[in-house]
Amino acid sequence: MVGRRVSQALTVGDAQSYLSDVKEAFHDEPSKYQEFINILNGIRELSVDKDSIVERVEELLEDHQDLLHGFHVFLPDEAKRNKHPHTKKKHADVEEFMNNLKTRFKSLDKDVVATFCVVMTRFKEGRMSVKELQEEVIDTLYYHEDLIEEFLRVFKKKKDFVISAAQQLHDEICK
Repeated sequence: MVGRRVSQALTVGDAQSYLSDVKEAFHDEPSKYQEFINILNGIRELSVDKDSIVERVEELLEDHQDLLHGFHVFLPDEAKRNKHPHTKKKHADVEEFMNNLKTRFKSLDKDVVATFCVVMTRFKEGRMSVKELQEEVIDTLYYHEDLIEEFLRVFKKKKDFVISAAQQLHDEICK
């Protein structure tokens, strides 16, 4: 299921395929896979609220963007729309970082912005982990410690915000 399109109406087969992908991804970390299953059992037993479930799964799958995207496919619309209270502030922080990046490299070195776009695109497509994203951005922004610090500050605020922030960065800068 990961990396493949699914029809609008999800099937049991889609869910089974996704679970197989998760199991395969954590084949060398069985405790993480078991934690994922325990989270899902919390859904079934209604012992955990939706926001907590989404937050726990996003934390667990933070280094597996493809699995995280797959998880979001199964969320009900209201869970997808549910934003944390500080979302506006976080988006403002992302926007500020984007403006600083574009301003700094507008005339200085346009290749830096292009490289940044390539990195963000790879992350957005699930081809790199959060850690790899951070390492690539640090390499790209070498000698610009203030931008590196700002990037890390924006992206470390909330792990579950990384995907939407990356999407926003990609969409704004890489047009």
